Amino acid sequence: MYTDLNEEEIDIIYNKAHALDELAELFDCDIFIDVPFKGSMASLVVYHVLPVSNQSLYKKSPVGQLALKMNEPGVWRVSRHGGSLKGYKAFTQGNELVRQSIYAINHGDRVLGTYILEKSFNEDEHPKQEDLKDYMTMTARVNNYIEDAIYFFDSSGKLIFQNSIADAFSNNKSEDLYYNDLFGKQLPYRDLILREEKKILKEIQLDGKYYRLKRILLDDDKLDFAIILRDITQLKDKEAEIISKTEAVRETHHRIKNNLQTMASLLRMEKRRTHNKEVKRVLTNNINQVMSIAATHDILARHLGDEVDLSLVLKFIINNLRRSYSVLDHIELSIDAESSPVVLSDVATSVSLIVNELVQNCYDHAFPNHKKGLIHVSLKEDRDDIVVSVIDNGIGFKIDKINNNCLGLMIVKNYVKDKLMGTIKFNKRNKGMEITFRFKSS
Repeated sequence: MYTDLNEEEIDIIYNKAHALDELAELFDCDIFIDVPFKGSMASLVVYHVLPVSNQSLYKKSPVGQLALKMNEPGVWRVSRHGGSLKGYKAFTQGNELVRQSIYAINHGDRVLGTYILEKSFNEDEHPKQEDLKDYMTMTARVNNYIEDAIYFFDSSGKLIFQNSIADAFSNNKSEDLYYNDLFGKQLPYRDLILREEKKILKEIQLDGKYYRLKRILLDDDKLDFAIILRDITQLKDKEAEIISKTEAVRETHHRIKNNLQTMASLLRMEKRRTHNKEVKRVLTNNINQVMSIAATHDILARHLGDEVDLSLVLKFIINNLRRSYSVLDHIELSIDAESSPVVLSDVATSVSLIVNELVQNCYDHAFPNHKKGLIHVSLKEDRDDIVVSVIDNGIGFKIDKINNNCLGLMIVKNYVKDKLMGTIKFNKRNKGMEITFRFKSS
């Protein structure tokens, strides 16, 4: 059921098993017969002979269990290539380190299975030099706890060993595989060996999935280089999803900005149609408020994320106010942004509406009778605070006299307190006013 053996070959295995019973006393150790497990890199334990005088390494018989390639690489090697190996390290099903002597059971040119003589590993023995470089056992065992596929190649590009994750990645079960058979279409072997970097990183695509391929040069007389393959399909899918969502958000901000600009255009048309100065003033205020909100969405449409450079928003607002009040050429409006704090979009919108309201008040009330004047907006950071000031050299006002009569200033104070969780100060100067509000940068 679990092997590719035919009836004749099964009979041979039976006869070999019965012959082992006669040799139990001679070898006096645990002896097994394993056969290749169909469609797998593992072998199936089909027979077990107990030692005669020594204690068995097994409390329960492992017959019927799998000898995994990662635990018993020597068994895997002999069962696929024939020959024999002596003193090879392995791990039992109980995770005990043992030494194995492994011999192929041949029938013509075909390897039917393996004899395995198993003894406990004496930690006091001095290992041979070849044991120190037994990648088929120790290195591979560690690598099988890693979630990446790992391949070891010799100087000819031939695959010497791959861990169990790599077994699952590859559908090709051929024993003689070379680098180009696996990855040559993505990064040809010729290009690989011509590059002298210790490490090479490249994203590749295999069978509709994405992987990050890393080549590492090995300082070893048997192994030339290793390939580490990491499945990044989910990561790429997430990246694509984020990009898609980001583009959708960006498009949303772009449409909001366009709609707000359309609304501002409609208000400008109404402003041109009316001859009432008060109506014109109100429409101008409304236009500037709409454009203040549009400023934030305009910047968000051009940048990723939900954060914006506050200095860019305020410069946009100032330029828009200059255009709105271009007929009042006796008033000069300037901005000084000492820093460029990055804030959330809703914070930027609140700040822009506050600055817009304060500057409009200066234009409307600070310079009566066509008096020349200056309005200056400053943005700076003071430790953890962001500080914004609107300063003019106009006629000024007393805050206690207009607190209950000015809707604009009431809105400003509420925005600073409720939206920004900040504070605001009104300072009457010899010439004009200085209004400063501050709030936490994060």
